[in-house]
Amino acid sequence: MTNEARNNLILAMNDPSNVLYSDDFVVIIADQFPKSKHHYLVMPKEDLLDVRSLKKDHIPKLIYMEFKGLEYVMFRTGLMAQDLQVGYHAFTSMNRLHLHVLSKDFCGRDMKQNHQWNSFNTEFFIPTHKIISELQTMGHILLPSNKKFLHQPLQCNKCDYLTNDIKQLKSHLKLIHNLPKLFDI
Repeated sequence: MTNEARNNLILAMNDPSNVLYSDDFVVIIADQFPKSKHHYLVMPKEDLLDVRSLKKDHIPKLIYMEFKGLEYVMFRTGLMAQDLQVGYHAFTSMNRLHLHVLSKDFCGRDMKQNHQWNSFNTEFFIPTHKIISELQTMGHILLPSNKKFLHQPLQCNKCDYLTNDIKQLKSHLKLIHNLPKLFDI
């Protein structure tokens, strides 16, 4: 990814046509490459690069980001908090801290590759509460030592089914867990 492309989130959050919600502290936009039926990004207006740049004094901001993200997505979609996955990628290709708030169906039009599934369904995806706990106890976040989680077998997020093929996983989700046909198998 080029350095210019790494700034696409900053450009998107500053383009009023993309902004779904904005206040003095955060901006919410729809993910331009949704991995679920409902996939939104919450970004602070403060210039924070990623989770590695977080310090203990950012805890109130993280709580606020999650609160606003859940409030917005629950209102917009009618989903309950337990139907949503909320957190951050351990490593990101985009410049700007961003919280993912997405439905747990993972059947968005851009869920096409194994590593995309694993980026939301392994330790690569870090919930806010874990980040806050680590900031409180250690003053920093423990990140995975590498991106190996992206390349492990795919595990269904609803049962113990394992596969190495995203198409097989999508078929499993549709047939066994009755997910609607929102994606191509």
